[in-house]
Amino acid sequence: MEFPRSLRPLSVGLALALLAACLAVGVARGAQTMHPGRARASVGSLRSLADHYRVVTWDYQRAAKVGRTPTSFSYRRSTDRAYLRWTIDAWTRHAYIARRQALAVLHHKLAVSLPTAPALRAPLYQRVVYSKRLALRLRKIYPGRVTRTFASARAATDRATLRLWQVRSAQGALAVALHGARTAPQQQVSGWLSQAFLCIHRYEGAWTSNTGNGYYGGLQMDDRFMRRYGAAYVQRWGTADNWPSWAQIAAAARAHASGRGFTPWPNTARACGLI
Repeated sequence: MEFPRSLRPLSVGLALALLAACLAVGVARGAQTMHPGRARASVGSLRSLADHYRVVTWDYQRAAKVGRTPTSFSYRRSTDRAYLRWTIDAWTRHAYIARRQALAVLHHKLAVSLPTAPALRAPLYQRVVYSKRLALRLRKIYPGRVTRTFASARAATDRATLRLWQVRSAQGALAVALHGARTAPQQQVSGWLSQAFLCIHRYEGAWTSNTGNGYYGGLQMDDRFMRRYGAAYVQRWGTADNWPSWAQIAAAARAHASGRGFTPWPNTARACGLI
């Protein structure tokens, strides 16, 4: 249909107005899509999130035996959303660094294998998976078992689930640092013997090796060997591929002290010049 010439300016104006309105609605919806959580986050929830990452940071720092990051707790009194979000970002970075420090200390003391951390700004699902894997791995070290209820825990939302496992992994690192390290008997194995088994390990396999052939860990122990020389470790962690390296060496040292020497590893011990 063709508008009369006298109405054409009016129709063009109406079309432009409708177009502008549609663009405005689109921009508003786009902004809500980009930052849906920020638009709805209350001051109280922002303060709680800052507290969450502060607690996680301090737990990891205690596990690493480093000084706590100081705070005046000013965010608890602030209503400035921009400042609260800045505080959350700052404590998130502190927690990331503190976790790396704590896990490095545990790895050095106990020679345990721990999952590799994703990047600081990794997708949410990656951070959830990592935090859960880390918490479960640490709990297997101390207190030594993981219940089905503990392993299946979830919160109401994915972000809440992330915070749940972040807290559990930080608490787990602290528990291992305080209690798990006390069970490590590195001093009971002499230096030369420890080095001998480290050489054998290099020929046998990874400390976490489980190829399905009935032999486990870095010294390839079978079920009978594990239960005879590492019964307490079997009860705590299961098969040797789940033991920290010091526990595998300690069990091997018991076999050596019993009179068996290096005979359980005839080929690799020969390659190391031990027999």
